[in-house]
Amino acid sequence: MTEFQHATLLNIINQWEENLRNAKACSQNTVEAYVFDIKSLVVFLQEYCQETNIDITKITRQDIRSWFLFRMNKNISSKTIARGLSSVKSLMAFLVEKNIIDAHEILHMKPPKIKKSLPRPVAIEQINSIVESVKSLKKTDWIIKRDKILLVFIYSVGLRINEALSLNKSDILNDANFVDIVGKGGKLRRVPILPNIKALLKEYVCAIEIYSSEALFVNKNGDRLGASSVQKLLQKSRRMLGLSEQITPHALRHSCATHLMESSGDLRSVQELLGHASISSTQIYTDVAKKYIADVYDRCHP
Repeated sequence: MTEFQHATLLNIINQWEENLRNAKACSQNTVEAYVFDIKSLVVFLQEYCQETNIDITKITRQDIRSWFLFRMNKNISSKTIARGLSSVKSLMAFLVEKNIIDAHEILHMKPPKIKKSLPRPVAIEQINSIVESVKSLKKTDWIIKRDKILLVFIYSVGLRINEALSLNKSDILNDANFVDIVGKGGKLRRVPILPNIKALLKEYVCAIEIYSSEALFVNKNGDRLGASSVQKLLQKSRRMLGLSEQITPHALRHSCATHLMESSGDLRSVQELLGHASISSTQIYTDVAKKYIADVYDRCHP
C-alpha cells in the first residue's frame, strides 16, 4: 500500500479538496458544496451503519440510495440531492485516479430527477424600493453609495454575487463601456456597463479613496466585501419592506434575465450576458417570460 492508501478519511477528503481547487480549478462555491456533501454523507453513514470509522472506498449504491431517501425526508431539494451524487462521483473518480480503488459502481449511478421550478423574477418597482431602502438601513454616506450601486450593478447585467465582489477598482476605471467578468470555472465574459451605472461606480470609487485596497467593493475596514454582508443587507430590506424571503442577490440575476427576455426575446444574448455554457440553462427564462405574460393577461383581461 502507498502512503496515500494509509491516509485517514479526513486526509483523503483534504487531498481531494486540494485536487478540486488546483487540478480541477473548481470555483470556491463548488468546492465548499462538494466537501459539505461528503461530510454530510459520512455523518449519515456513521448513524446508518452504526459505525464510527467509515471506509469511504466501500460505500455501495444502496448506501447512496438510503442517503437520498434520508435527505428527501428532510425536505432537501432534489437539486441539492443530485449535487450530492456529483460530489460522491467526484471523490470516487479521484480515488480511481490515485489507484486506491478500481472503477466503482457509484460512478455509473444516475441522479434523481430534478423537479424544475421557475425562478420568480422581482418586479422592477420592488427592486427600486430595495435600492432606495438602503438610505434607511445605513448611516455612512459611502456605504450607502456602495450598497446602492452594488445592487443596481448586480441587477443591470445579471451578475452572480461573487462575480461582482471579486471585481477590482481597475476593472471599471477606464474608458471602456464594458467590464470583464470571471465566472464559474474561471470562464471570462465581457458585459456592457451603461453610462449612468459607470458614473455611479466612479462616484463610489472616489468616496473610498481613503482605502488602498484594490477591491472595488470593500467593508468598513477596507477589506473586500463578503457575500454574507450583501445577503444580510437584502434580508433587512425585505423585512423592512414586507417583501418575499425569496428576494436574494441571485434573484436579482434571475430578474435581469427574465426582464431582458420579456423585452427582447433574444435568448442567445441573454446566454452570453449571464455566462451560461449551454443555451439550455438560459432556456428557462423563456418559460418565465411566457408565464409572466400569461399571468398579466389572466389578471387584466376583462
